[in-house]
Amino acid sequence: MEERWNALTEREREVLALVTAGKSNKEIAQTLSITVRTVDFHVSNILKKLEVASRVEAAVWAKEQGVAS
Repeated sequence: MEERWNALTEREREVLALVTAGKSNKEIAQTLSITVRTVDFHVSNILKKLEVASRVEAAVWAKEQGVAS
């Protein structure tokens, strides 16, 4: 777990927390003052680094690991 978590950048961790909270990419972009395209990029990187296939799996992983509420 720690290896995957440490692979994420601080921004990716912020995005993951918002994904886990059920936010859409548009809502995440507005919250972080970035573009939707940038959010897409971060989500894609998160999925690769966590070795999961979807944002739902990423959210489940984060909750199971106790790194997001």
